[in-house]
Amino acid sequence: MKKIIVVMVVLFSGLFLSSCGSTTPTNATVTKSGTLTMKSGEEYLLKTASGIVNITSTKVDLDTYLKKNISVTGQFSGSTLYVDEIN
Repeated sequence: MKKIIVVMVVLFSGLFLSSCGSTTPTNATVTKSGTLTMKSGEEYLLKTASGIVNITSTKVDLDTYLKKNISVTGQFSGSTLYVDEIN
């Protein structure tokens, strides 16, 4: 009986704690500004004031913006920002 209670407590606490932690929804649209410094495979590196951001896009040809200051808007998937538009 004790084993069942322990398992239930562990499962419940795991489910409860997994919802804590991230305050930004994963599908939130964000805007980042900086210099598009280089391409690495299918991703590009955007150097911002707060650090480097990995970006990619299926909607915008980022090659034309290499070495330029840009402002991009998109959504994160993992650590990569998927760009929808360049402002």
